[in-house]
Amino acid sequence: MSAIARQPRIGERHPQLVNLVAVTLGLAAACAVFESIDEAFFSSFNLNTLALFSSIAVLVGIGQLMVLAIGQFNLAIGAMGACGGVSAAALMQLFRVPITLAILAGLVAGLIAGLAQGLLIAYTPLNPFIVTLALASVYLGAATGMTGAVAFNTLPGGFDNIGTVLWFSVTDEWWIVLAIAVFVWFLFHGTAAGPRLLATGGDRNAAFASGVQVKSLTVAAHAASGVLGAAAGILLAAQLGSAQISIGGDWLLISFAGPVLGGTSISGGRVSVVGAILGGCLMTVLQNGLVIAGASPYWVDSFYGVALVFAFAVDRLRRHHELQIGAA
Repeated sequence: MSAIARQPRIGERHPQLVNLVAVTLGLAAACAVFESIDEAFFSSFNLNTLALFSSIAVLVGIGQLMVLAIGQFNLAIGAMGACGGVSAAALMQLFRVPITLAILAGLVAGLIAGLAQGLLIAYTPLNPFIVTLALASVYLGAATGMTGAVAFNTLPGGFDNIGTVLWFSVTDEWWIVLAIAVFVWFLFHGTAAGPRLLATGGDRNAAFASGVQVKSLTVAAHAASGVLGAAAGILLAAQLGSAQISIGGDWLLISFAGPVLGGTSISGGRVSVVGAILGGCLMTVLQNGLVIAGASPYWVDSFYGVALVFAFAVDRLRRHHELQIGAA
């Protein structure tokens, strides 16, 4: 008698779908728990706060996702956000540069930082971890030296109104983030560059052997991460009506935890833009809920560390499960 082939379970056939469902259920459960603790959780003021800060968490997560796709990290993403936000604010406040041009200059600052990082990683034997860690200090030090660590808080009204305009009951800031997310999703799923980025992360040597321009894609991924980090810094400066070097100081753990919980692989080769959106929202809800529940800010900081360890553990379990399926 011939053996009957085992039919794959839905989790084996659609692992990303299962992951998205799990994160969505986690997000819903967190909202329900915090609402039961304090009815103010669903107040209009708190929902507006959640919308604004979750948009930053999502954008930072997508910025990190760009380099996770190739199996690398961007430990300087917070510093890139500070450079972008402070550069744009300084130009507007000190030199009266028009808002649009100042924003473009801030994005260019992030682009230059990302390009420098990518070139060092791609074309030198330096360890990517050390490069991004060192450049985080370089960027912050340079920005601090040029600005004297001054807070720029006299910004034009048209700039700090970003995030206050509603389109179909959703803030304009979220529409900006969603437009970026759609573009990144299309990059990975609708262009030739996306699969090549993922191939680079899945097996760098095999990708190079098959003709993929690994070094160029490495530079491009870090450059994109720098631009997105700068964009997040600019949006946060608009939210706060002020820009200072501390922008981005607490982004690092969020930037990893959001996309990884959403299904992006730490080791590269697999991303989920939708998962990064849900993961960023989940991180923001958990942080906000802890504050509403009366937790000390020190415990909130500890939560970030626990969330990152949990995200890494989930990623390891996913990889182990996939290896088991592949061996079956």
